[in-house]
Amino acid sequence: MNKVLFIRLATLVILDFQWCYGANPDTCVSGPWHKPKPTPESAGYVECLSWKSMSCCTANFTKELAANKVLNLYNFRWNHCGNISQACETFIKDEECFYQCEPNLIYYNPAEANDTVRDVPICASYCNAWFEACKDDQTCVEDWQKDFAYIAGIYTCPASSMCKTYAEWYKNGKGLCDKMWGRSFKYEESDNCMLMTFNSSKGNPNTKVMPRTSSAAFNIVVPFVEIVCILTAALLSECL
Repeated sequence: MNKVLFIRLATLVILDFQWCYGANPDTCVSGPWHKPKPTPESAGYVECLSWKSMSCCTANFTKELAANKVLNLYNFRWNHCGNISQACETFIKDEECFYQCEPNLIYYNPAEANDTVRDVPICASYCNAWFEACKDDQTCVEDWQKDFAYIAGIYTCPASSMCKTYAEWYKNGKGLCDKMWGRSFKYEESDNCMLMTFNSSKGNPNTKVMPRTSSAAFNIVVPFVEIVCILTAALLSECL
């Protein structure tokens, strides 16, 4: 094969499958609290520390989250059915950080919706831990994305709703991840899944997650892509 042609093809493969190399996206979800592209943050970044080294959210966002949770960000209270446990609140805060700060969510951002993500695979173990932390806490709706009423400038429980435990609403970790935020997330039992918080000293594990439309497609494509990446690296080293 002509070396120039091969190098051009290999470059396309690398661009198409950045996840093999741990590359970061160059744009963010287009939401009201998102940056245009992911960049490192400084000392003023006080929450969402998993993403401090490469983040789609700003230091000012993290300060507001630390000071007032999401009351001023979205006119919404996490404790709309009374006080919630610290363990449960931590998971809800981590979800907010994940949505605002995770660069790789751009791969799950439908073209028709600027600030929406869809079917982001969340690790089953994480969903299960989230459910265990919140199962005895209460909420008044199943879908936090669309079921709240907007009354007097704040999102609140609809008049016809009842406060019930997370265990009553969601049953288990799968129900929580699949339903709490509409179609945003999905419970994922394979290793191709994301975490909503992680030890940043080891890098962002979500960079390695490959977007896909089905488990069957994943089982076919992932081994192929891994082989392509390995062969590409080896052949490029010889050609260059």
